[in-house]
Amino acid sequence: MIYLHRTTTPRGEVTVTIDRATRVVSYRKAGVLQSQVDAKGHNLSAFVAKAMKVLKQDNVRRVLVLGHGGGTVSTLLHKRGLDVVSVDCDPCAEGLGRLFFRAPPNLSVVVDDAASYVARATPESFDAVLIDFQDAARTPAPYLTELFWKEIVTLLRAPAVTVTHITSALHLGPDWEGFCRVRAAAGLDSLPLSDPFPDGDRLLLSVHNR
Repeated sequence: MIYLHRTTTPRGEVTVTIDRATRVVSYRKAGVLQSQVDAKGHNLSAFVAKAMKVLKQDNVRRVLVLGHGGGTVSTLLHKRGLDVVSVDCDPCAEGLGRLFFRAPPNLSVVVDDAASYVARATPESFDAVLIDFQDAARTPAPYLTELFWKEIVTLLRAPAVTVTHITSALHLGPDWEGFCRVRAAAGLDSLPLSDPFPDGDRLLLSVHNR
C-alpha cells in the first residue's frame, strides 16, 4: 500500500492510499474507509452502489449529501444530472475528491459541520438526503438528538427519501435504541434496514409523504 496523501484533522487523520497490486484507491478518515475506486475511477463500495439505486428515483432532483469523503456518491449523482449539495467538515475533502477520485471541477463542497448546515437549510429545499458522516466507532452526537432529525424532515419536500449509512458500531452498539427513539419522535422509521454489506454496515431508508 502506498500513501498518496495524509492530512491531520481535528477528527482524525485523512489518508488516501493506492494498493500496489490492484491499483485500488481508498479514502480513509481515522482509519475508517469512506470512498474506494478502481484504477479507472469506478466505485467499489457496495454501500455507494446501493444508495445510488435508492436515490435515482424520478422525483429526486436535488440531493443533500452529508459526508463527502472522496466524493464518490456526490460525483455519481452529479453525473446523473442531479443538483447535489455536498457537505463535509474537512476543508481537504473537495480537493482530494478531485485529485484522486475524479470528482468533477464543478462539484462544490460546503465546508461545514453537518448538523450546523442542516439547522440553517431552507425548509423543503431538497428531494432527498444521504446521511453519512459517522467517521469513527463513536456515534455522532446529532444522530442521538430529536432536533437533528426534525430538521432533516423540515428541509425535505414530499415525496422525499432519506438514506442513512448505518455502521455496525451503531447498529450493534449501545446507542441503537436511543437512535431509533429520537428518529421515531421526529416521525422517521428505523426498521427498513438493508441486508448487511461485507463490513457489517447497512443502509436505513425512509420515505416521506407529508
